[in-house]
Amino acid sequence: MSKKTKQPYKPKHQKKQSSKNRQIAIGVLVVGLALAAVAIFMLLSNGSDSGGAAADAGNIPDGLAAATLAGIKNSGAQPSQGKPAPNFAFRYPDGKSLTLADFKGQPVIVNFWATWCPPCRREMPGLVKAYEAHKDDGLMIIEVDVAEPPEAVAQFVQDYNMTMPVVLDQRQEVTRLYRTDSFPTSFFIDKDGVIQARWVGYLPEDQLALNLQKIMP
Repeated sequence: MSKKTKQPYKPKHQKKQSSKNRQIAIGVLVVGLALAAVAIFMLLSNGSDSGGAAADAGNIPDGLAAATLAGIKNSGAQPSQGKPAPNFAFRYPDGKSLTLADFKGQPVIVNFWATWCPPCRREMPGLVKAYEAHKDDGLMIIEVDVAEPPEAVAQFVQDYNMTMPVVLDQRQEVTRLYRTDSFPTSFFIDKDGVIQARWVGYLPEDQLALNLQKIMP
């Protein structure tokens, strides 16, 4: 018959100490995981709210609006020729809120730009001229500035005498919605809300006139 192997004897105080050590280790692990979770949460929160204060319509100069996709549904809309233009909203400091869809029934140009962009600067006078010439015929031009300080945009608007709506897309929500990563980029939308042309890069006045023919009555 085989003999049973005797387990080494552990004093009771040693067993209690081992159990206590395990409890301490588990406690440290739980606290560490909790701290890590809090750190990750704060990091994600800060990332998702990047530019949040500046994007708040209450923190921008009068005359400018803050872009938002809150409450907007875009079923079937795509930033492509022949497709319904994706909808977005913009809010003014006085609480007034508009959406792209509010201009259905009118021809619309949505222009993505930035103050640091040389071709944007070059084409802006032509867009201002077109807006002034055709606004009484219903033309709407929405200028979407991409991720810049409100003060810089306000100065640019003043320098170029821009009287059309200027929207600050500081979180780049609308820019991503329109799959735009080159500036300037312009979308020409007809009165039914359908994109008839997309132009990437500098838009000469003669090409602007040709694209307007696709959406003007």
